[in-house]
Amino acid sequence: MLGIAIVEDDREQAALLETHIKRYAAEHQLVVSVSVFYDAVTFLEKYTQGYQMIFMDIKMPMLDGMDAARFLRERDQKVVLVFVTTMRQYAIQGYDVDAADFIVKPVNYPEFALKFTRLLGKVERPEAVSPDVFIKTENSFVRLAPSDIFYVEVKGHYCVYHTASGEYRRYQALKNAEASLSSRSFARCNNFLLVNLEHVSRIDGMSVFVEGEELQISHPKRKAFVEAFSQFMERL
Repeated sequence: MLGIAIVEDDREQAALLETHIKRYAAEHQLVVSVSVFYDAVTFLEKYTQGYQMIFMDIKMPMLDGMDAARFLRERDQKVVLVFVTTMRQYAIQGYDVDAADFIVKPVNYPEFALKFTRLLGKVERPEAVSPDVFIKTENSFVRLAPSDIFYVEVKGHYCVYHTASGEYRRYQALKNAEASLSSRSFARCNNFLLVNLEHVSRIDGMSVFVEGEELQISHPKRKAFVEAFSQFMERL
């Protein structure tokens, strides 16, 4: 869900902007939650970091949008901030508070939709977190955090989870292990191995080295595996 706040003292303009957001969401199958504040003071008093995007009017009573944005940036440097204004001259000041864009009133939907599409690319989405893996042994259950798994290997009808504390077998298909480890830090290097990219030290030709162990990369999987590793490294 995309959390959006509108900070606008003009109730008609606030309602129009909310309508545009919900129309865009409906047209693009986007789940959004929109909160509206009619003054910046109330917005800052109630602010939580559950928002990914904020539309802020500049000319408001008590505290204008530019000053409010400065207070906001002291608490949240990541949220996407968009100024809504009738005055383009504020655009230069927007750089001081890392504003992503400006929307000029009155806001028409076609222009809004174009800008909103670009703004979505700036939103920092949280990584999906894979749940822990539970494996039944002869006498107990073992709980494995995904970050502790080096790689998963297919052996017959079992998946073998290789970890720092040992190897654990589970009756399971590799595709099901892959689905449960939905984090983007896992990728297949061949049809029988699912590698945790967090533990890769290097890739050399058709080999990948995982915690000092050399594993083979198949030709059909190499391009996708190398791309997955490159994307993983870019996120670090």
